[in-house]
Parts: sequence; structure tokens; C-alpha cells
Amino acid sequence: MAEVIEVPVVIVGGGSCGLNLSIYLSKLGVQHVLFERHPGTAILPKAHIINQRTMEIFRQYDIAKPIIEKGTPPHLMSKVLWQTSLGGDGPLDRKVIGSIDSWGCKPGTPTYKTYQRDAPHMPTNLPLIHSEPIFRRIAEELNPGKILFGHNVASFSQTSDQVLVQVEAVATGVRSTYRAQYLYGADGGKTIGVALNIEMQGPKAVRQMISTHFRADVSAYWDEEACIINFANPEHAHRSGAMLPVGLTWGPHAEEWQIHFVTEMGDGVAEGFDTAAAKTHIRKLLKLPDLAIEVISIGSWTIERVLASSYRQGRIFLGGDSAHRHPPTTGLGLNTAVADAHNIAWKLALVLSGAAGPELLDTYEPERRRIGKQVTDWAFFTWQHRAILGAAIGLHDGKPEANTSRVKALFEDTELARAARAAINNVIATQHIEFSAHELDLGFYYTSGVLLDDGKGQRPPEDPTHQVYTPSTAPGYRLPHVWLKNSDGVVVSTHDLVGTDGDCLLMTDEAGTAVAAEAVTAARKLKLQLRSVTIRRGDGKGEYIDAEGRWASLGGLDEGGVVLVRPDNVVAWRSVGASTAAEIVNVLELLLRRKHFTNGHAVVS
Repeated sequence: MAEVIEVPVVIVGGGSCGLNLSIYLSKLGVQHVLFERHPGTAILPKAHIINQRTMEIFRQYDIAKPIIEKGTPPHLMSKVLWQTSLGGDGPLDRKVIGSIDSWGCKPGTPTYKTYQRDAPHMPTNLPLIHSEPIFRRIAEELNPGKILFGHNVASFSQTSDQVLVQVEAVATGVRSTYRAQYLYGADGGKTIGVALNIEMQGPKAVRQMISTHFRADVSAYWDEEACIINFANPEHAHRSGAMLPVGLTWGPHAEEWQIHFVTEMGDGVAEGFDTAAAKTHIRKLLKLPDLAIEVISIGSWTIERVLASSYRQGRIFLGGDSAHRHPPTTGLGLNTAVADAHNIAWKLALVLSGAAGPELLDTYEPERRRIGKQVTDWAFFTWQHRAILGAAIGLHDGKPEANTSRVKALFEDTELARAARAAINNVIATQHIEFSAHELDLGFYYTSGVLLDDGKGQRPPEDPTHQVYTPSTAPGYRLPHVWLKNSDGVVVSTHDLVGTDGDCLLMTDEAGTAVAAEAVTAARKLKLQLRSVTIRRGDGKGEYIDAEGRWASLGGLDEGGVVLVRPDNVVAWRSVGASTAAEIVNVLELLLRRKHFTNGHAVVS
């Protein structure tokens, strides 16, 4: 009988979700192995926007620095444009129809200041072909010999206490069997969820997206601030699409680019879209007939809005594209996948170490599936909203003469043309729902899971367009970012206080320091992972100084109040007024499922 290899966790899938989960588990001290059937990381430059929430997760796990080093500087991704073409010398060529500031990256604007205030890092732009090799390198450094690309999961089965996984090395056909306590499916929905008969719910195969990744020099034509240029080409409206740099030089001098356009399902366009067709399309779209182009890759995928009916079955969990798939609008796919991994990593670590009860893992689905639905719905909504802009410009498929006449009329010096341009700009302004959804990135919250309501019933106001983020320390919300000074005068974020050791964090002021210290001592006697920090107001000396008073204004606490933060920088519980060590420890035991409620009373599990 072949040897069975024992490992606590098996990760299936070596994309962004799986690789990030591997990094987090390694930092948390959890033994695991990752299998990816492909020989390498992503070959298409998809999933390029990395939002502020993801950047602060990367900061926590020491991934942010290499991402920032390779990513787009903010000022070079601060604008999205709609224009007729890049080149050409005709009367309608190179005409900018409108533009909008994007991702909070326009220096000097109120939005820029807001983005800088609300998180330790600005967003960046770095496609998967550049980000995934970074994730892979770090994962392999932290878990050498156990990040196995070119290995396909041939079969798996589970019982109440284990998961058996049979793996085949693609190059040799050699098979191995692993016994794990848990399996995480991050394979893009190709094997694990399908084998478990987990339904992907929602509209499927709505339309088809075709992408071309290519090398070309367009430095003489590209707007320096542009992250994306959308083309409204009157000559072939149905193939207009969007163009963006792939890097690794950013701005006009980017060496590589990608162009996306949408087509109808089953119209045969994707099947016939080869290298020659791609070059013809690019030159015609850009109005650069002599542009030297090297096509690197062509890919296509379907637009859909689907959500897994369940994120868990027994000892098997789903995350990333295995759990949710949606249009690329608002740049949510990669970011949601990273957050899935971030959510489950610390829970697996505490359950496997015995610091938490196994019921803690029951919270993964209600927390993350709610966010998955919010994200898929919003991405689909913003994708559909783009049709409003097309209608405002007035282009119609298959009618180049009418389209040319329409665009020509837009740029005339007449009262009607000025009114039309103003109306179009008003519509373009509504695209902020896609390009600056600040509240969606930072203002997410859980309504159930690892949290206890503080009884105050006070949640911050919600912005239906997701523009205005209101920080809150209410249970279930992301911990607000505030810059503090430590005892050495070094500036740190409140998010830096949590660390990567799986500890929960108790935050309080001078009046609550003694109680917090007592709670930590009592918790550790019960093998509960808890640390505390004191944030002092003003310019005095202390562990952490809230020099600007921002934490005091955001915390919503009276003297001696406490905020209990989970290892993923989400608030689990707070006491607005002074608490006791016994209350804090009791809450922690409940949160970590070391106790449970029976008839209103806490019972030790």
C-alpha cells in the first residue's frame, strides 16, 4: 500500500487566492501543501487593480513592499478616459469625449486626501502576470518543497474526520496520497466545487470578453495619467473596447498593453480571433495603421455573475473564483479572493492549534458568502451601467455612417453640441460607482460570525453609491486605520498592531490598561491568544500615541472602553465603557467557540 502523507491543510489551486492562503498559513505556523495543475502562474494580464483593503492585508503579511515596487505609481493610474482613438489625423480622431478621476489617485483632489487618510497604502495597478510570481516566490520561500505546481488533484474524498487527496504529477504520472484535516478549493471552480455538486447560482454566459496582450510603442499618444482608455470608435462601435498598460514601465512608456472588447456569445468572433485578426483590430481601433505590434497572448472568457450555493461542505471550503465569478468592472475579483484567504487562514490556525473550537470554521461561509454576493451583484451592476454611457454617446452597432455623423455633431460649436457634451459628461460622472467605490473597499462589514453585538445598535451611515466610507469600531467592521507613534517615535498604523501570530488584540486607553493586562493574563492561562495595547491621547509618552486625536474621535469609546480585534483586523466586540477582565475573557471564549450559548447561558465546549 502506498504511503499516505499526513498534512493539516491541502490547498488546491496556485492562483492568487491559493498562494495568498499559503503565505498566511505559513506565517501563522500551519503546515500545508499546495497543488496547482499548471506549470506556472497566470499567463493573461487580468485582475490588475489591487485596492486599499488588499494592500493593507499585504502589509500585514510582508507582501506590500514588492507589490508597490512593481505596481503603478498612483499618479499614473489617476484617470479613466473615453475617446475616439489614439492616433489618426481626421477631424474626429484623438477626440476626448470625457474623463473621470480614478481609484482616488489624482494628487491634490479631495478624494486623494480621503484615500490617503483612510488606509496605510494607496491602491495600485499590477496585473496577475506580474503579481502572481511575487506571491509564488514568497509562498515557496516560506514553505519550501510544498508549493507544487504541475500537480493535478486526481480525486478526493472526505469523512467526518479527514480528507483524502490523490495527486498526480503531470510530467511523470506519479501519484501520491495525502491525508488532511481540511481542504481549501481555490482552483477557479474547475474541480473541487464541481465534484461536490455545489451549484454556481446566477446568470451565466451573458457575453464574451476577448483580450489581447501585446507589445507596442504608443508613448507618443498615451495620456500620462490614464489607467484605462475606453474607445468610442464610430467606425466599428461593437469592437470599441478598453486599453490599459501592462507594464512594467508605467505610463506612456509601458512596453506591454492589453485591449479588451466584448462580443456576443456564439457569434464566432473568439474562434476566429487569431494573431493576424488581433493586429488588424488594434491598428484599426487605435487609428495607427503602421503600428508595430507583437502579440503575446489572446484569451477569452465569459461574462457571468455567479455565486456558490455553499462555501463549505464538510471539511472542504471554497474561495476565490471557485466561490464567486463576475465581470471585471470595479476590480473586485482578485481583492475578494485575497480577502477570502485572509478570513479563513487565522481560523484554521486557531482551530488546528486547539486555541479555538472547530465551530469557529462555521463562520467562514456566513461572513464571506455575504460579501461574495455583494461583490458579484455590484460588479454586474456596474458592468450593466456602462450601457448607459454608450447610449448617451449614441453609437450603434453596424451603423458607421450614422455613428460618424453623431460623433461629428458632438464636437461642433453649436448650442446643441454643447448641451450634448454636457449631458455626456454628466453620465460619465456616474461612472464613479466603478472607479472610486471607496466604501465598498473599506466599509464592508459582517452581520454574523466572529462578532458579538455591543448592544449600541449604532452602525455608520451607508452610501448607496459606495463613495463615502465612514470608519467605525462597531463589531463586524474593519478596524479603522489611524497613524500612531510608538514609544520610539516611529509612525505605525493601527493595522500594524495585530501582527501575524494569530493573537486577538485588545485596544484601550490609559484608564483601561490595568483591566486589559489582567484580561491577557487570564486568557493565556486558558490558552487563549490575546494581547493588549494602550493608545494614549495627546503628545504624552506611552506605548502608542494618538498625537492627532483621530483614534479618540473614531473609536467611539468612553474612558476605559475597549475594542477587541480579530487577527484579520476586523472588530469582534467592543465595550464602549469600562469593562472587566472576566467579561473580556468570557467574550473571547464565546467568539473563539470555546464556549457556546445554551438557553441564554455560556457553556464550556
